[in-house]
Amino acid sequence: MPRTSVRAIARRAGVSAATVSRVLNDKPGVAEATRARVLRAVREHGMVAPAPISEPFVGIIVPELDNPIFPLLAGAIETKLGAHGVTALIGSSTLRGPTEADYISALLRRAVQGLVLISGGHANPSADHNTYWQLHRQRIPMVLVGGRVPGLPTATVTTDEAAGAEAAVAHLRELGHSRIGLANGQAYLLPSQNRRLGYLRAMRRFFGTVDAELYAETSYSLAGGLAATRKMLGAGATAIIAGSDPMALGAVAAVHAAGLSVPSDVSVIGYDDSYLAVHSNPPLTTLRQPVEEIATAASSALSEQLHGYHVTHVDHVFAPTLIVRSSSGSRPADA
Repeated sequence: MPRTSVRAIARRAGVSAATVSRVLNDKPGVAEATRARVLRAVREHGMVAPAPISEPFVGIIVPELDNPIFPLLAGAIETKLGAHGVTALIGSSTLRGPTEADYISALLRRAVQGLVLISGGHANPSADHNTYWQLHRQRIPMVLVGGRVPGLPTATVTTDEAAGAEAAVAHLRELGHSRIGLANGQAYLLPSQNRRLGYLRAMRRFFGTVDAELYAETSYSLAGGLAATRKMLGAGATAIIAGSDPMALGAVAAVHAAGLSVPSDVSVIGYDDSYLAVHSNPPLTTLRQPVEEIATAASSALSEQLHGYHVTHVDHVFAPTLIVRSSSGSRPADA
């Protein structure tokens, strides 16, 4: 802040420039009534009072904003951190923009005190995890959401994708389906691997074998769901489990493009229970991620580290919940 501004605020508040400086830098030795008067003068002068230095500042990094679950998670974690007196800045790493490592470097240059990393490099077991180990060596508090780094002693928060896939297969079996396909995301991602394990486990338990044509790996996008479903419809699938709600919308589009309907001809199940699920046509049966529980666990683990408490490095795993809506129905009689 320019010195002239400090003097102007001092005149307005009726205090010395040194007192204004102490308030702006959150120094002790200023009466609360005087501090309040100075901060009021700062606002009246048309300036924004800086956050106290004692207020922790952290970063939340998500991989993208196209999939509604990521801004939903980031917003919920930001709100929970705010309740702990922690200010958060949200950044989105993309394939064509700043990477997760770019955001981390930028935040560290700005003296960030902690990080919540959502479905970043830690969700890819084959990725280079050196950045995470560097953060650990620098004693930067962090929480990993949606993945983990083997051996890294830090708190993680995930959902049990395998259990979710099993629940989806069980639901469709109860509706009479046996030709059940899985439209999965990229194979190198840990959630994709877990979801595939759960799907294969349930299919073998209920039906003995799994037709390879009923499985496809694409991307967690509408286009990915569209492409995967086209393949599986050709293999006679009467039900599709998608790895995300956007993928499920792509699956519904593929069914309609084939001249079929959902759920009369083909049932579709999504994953996440984002706002897309409720407003799709028909409304999606989906596996709900427990966003509030994830946000509570992540924010509590980071806040405790920021405030100097010893935190046991726990892997928090939450089970998704099957939410049944109109997109899943009984197997067609002529299937």
